[in-house]
Amino acid sequence: RPVETTDQLADIVGGVVNPRYLQKSLARVFQGLRIEVNQELDMLERALQQSLKLLRPGGRLIVLAYHSLEDRLVKRFIKTGNTAGEIKKDFYGNTISKMKPVSKGVIQPSSEEIELNPAARSARMRVGEKKEEQME
Repeated sequence: RPVETTDQLADIVGGVVNPRYLQKSLARVFQGLRIEVNQELDMLERALQQSLKLLRPGGRLIVLAYHSLEDRLVKRFIKTGNTAGEIKKDFYGNTISKMKPVSKGVIQPSSEEIELNPAARSARMRVGEKKEEQME
């Protein structure tokens, strides 16, 4: 059926979701639509790839991600140098990557920061460093 307004979409979601989970379900539906319409994941991938051209060896890339889809792309990129997470190896089996993680894992906001800024609760920060040029 045609859906022309956000209220109509909210009513449809409300008709199939337990009222207890309505707010969270609506947030997910509208977030998914926003991500798709704005091509947010494609834009993030392009920005990450372009960062390799802009960073000098030793330069650091800091990325704040606000949901797991973004964070997964960033994590893979910092670990492998590509967003697909494909680990490339040289003739001897050594991993080839243009990036390396600086911090161990993800950096999350403190409880004090979340108290001052509730929007920070979903933020995840990752830091990577561009490696010296390697032979491929």
